[in-house]
Amino acid sequence: MDAQVIREAREKVGESQAAFAERFGVDQATVHRWETLGPPKRGAGRKALERELSAIEKAGAST
Repeated sequence: MDAQVIREAREKVGESQAAFAERFGVDQATVHRWETLGPPKRGAGRKALERELSAIEKAGAST
């Protein structure tokens, strides 16, 4: 997972950075950071991103 994957997933669901941030309970600046510098390397934030991105990918594959 890298910054581009996060951006593409957010765009796939048609959400702004602010709306995407609400999914994770973080602010828009955090999503901006994920999309420019990359995701967290470990911890709860990393796990939440992995779960959500996996769900987005599965939803996209079934349509």
